[in-house]
Amino acid sequence: MAESKIVVGVDGSANSLAALHVAVEEAALRGASLCVVMAWQLTWSEIAIESPAVVKQIVLHNEQILEHALVEIDHGRGAGVKVTTELVNGHPATELLAAAADASMLVVGSRGMSGLAGALLGSVTHAVVHHAPCPVLVVPPPRA
Repeated sequence: MAESKIVVGVDGSANSLAALHVAVEEAALRGASLCVVMAWQLTWSEIAIESPAVVKQIVLHNEQILEHALVEIDHGRGAGVKVTTELVNGHPATELLAAAADASMLVVGSRGMSGLAGALLGSVTHAVVHHAPCPVLVVPPPRA
């Protein structure tokens, strides 16, 4: 029997960190491994000035966001969860769906870093809820 895997998307937002904490708890309860996915894309302005130095800075920034997320959960050690990571350049919804192809669950925050704070679901969450190959757990924003 294949090992159960839970996939969670992070983007540095408080909502994605809340989803990460829930995903760790779910992985510990289910005896599953956890795959933490940080997907990023260049913005139009970054594409316009794309250079190796700009891309290197963007990758470094996203690596720091991913590392901060891992520190938040002590790399899964406290919960006894095996954690792997994926830092990928691509549309977040597309990359989360690809990572969840063999997962038993996909965990996402209800909204990420976009400016649509009033929206019930962000665009990435909306896309994965409708297209995921596995159950999706949508975590609401943390209470202030």
